Amino acid sequence: MRRIILALTALVFAAVAIGSLVAPQKLAEGFGQTLANTDALSEFRAVYVGLRLAMAAVFALAARRVDHALLGDLCALLLLGQVAGRVASLVLDGPPSGRIWPMFAGELVGGVALLVIRPSARSDRMLR
Repeated sequence: MRRIILALTALVFAAVAIGSLVAPQKLAEGFGQTLANTDALSEFRAVYVGLRLAMAAVFALAARRVDHALLGDLCALLLLGQVAGRVASLVLDGPPSGRIWPMFAGELVGGVALLVIRPSARSDRMLR
């Protein structure tokens, strides 16, 4: 199950990255953002293309090496870091629109699930 979560998350991040590369305005609008100039496009693509592709690669590697618990744990940390940012925004800025809640839920459930269904510490030691 951990392999499936990691692989599916890798695919989602890769799809978001590709979509952000080819249609940044459309994806930004889906998140409630506007990209008014080249600086905004550069920043958007840095996060939604560059960082998401890197995350997709890490999740794919973790899916291939699912018995290496630390890799999956780091992926969980990446997902839960997004959750922490969303919680901070909820407290500081108020509740987001309805289109953000499914992402919040997916990140939370995925991050927690990766930690709950991690391989044993024994399997991690055997890989060293």
